[in-house]
Amino acid sequence: MLARTIALGVLAGLLLLVGWYWWFRRYNRLRAAEVMRWIERALRGQGQIAGMEWKSASRFSLRLRLVPAVFRGASLLVQLLPRHSPPQWLLSRLRRSRETLLFEADLDGPPNFNLEVHNHRWYGKTQRTFPPGRQGWEFEQVGPFVLTTRNEWKYKLSGMMPALIASREREVMLVRFRSSSPHFSATVPLETLAPEADDGAGILEVLRELAAGAASTRF
Repeated sequence: MLARTIALGVLAGLLLLVGWYWWFRRYNRLRAAEVMRWIERALRGQGQIAGMEWKSASRFSLRLRLVPAVFRGASLLVQLLPRHSPPQWLLSRLRRSRETLLFEADLDGPPNFNLEVHNHRWYGKTQRTFPPGRQGWEFEQVGPFVLTTRNEWKYKLSGMMPALIASREREVMLVRFRSSSPHFSATVPLETLAPEADDGAGILEVLRELAAGAASTRF
């Protein structure tokens, strides 16, 4: 009797996991269709989606055809939350992971440097009994800084700074420049392209400005 109860419990657990997987796999498929509509809206008049391929139950890639052809072989990798897997979904919730979009492309002129630009924000909390107003607050304003493997850093990124500042305002999480393919990549939160976003269509223009800034910067 006990063995039968255990077997039924195991079977019920397996059925629950299978049902969870297929339900949230379907949900991510519907989510993907919605995201593609956001992307088509952002690309309106600037390009179109040329193909789609699922990489996993929560990740898919899109081939893009952009005009004018500033980027070569452009593609998007969309990472959804892993809702299909209870352990992965729980871990992503604990880590407060975000759904992201990774843009990758080659440039006409490959950069002669490798560079990563991270967009970080730090927030602090005060005690509930902290007095109102600015009394007792200490403010620190930190400008951009560079971590480099070179013994001496004597180069300026002035040609890229306006686009880098604009990318920060649009919450671009990470920008990479490489001398090898793909020459350029940028990661942004997926909600940046949502219809309620202020200017989701402007993100592509920011990426173009970043690529143009890299072309004018020589190390």
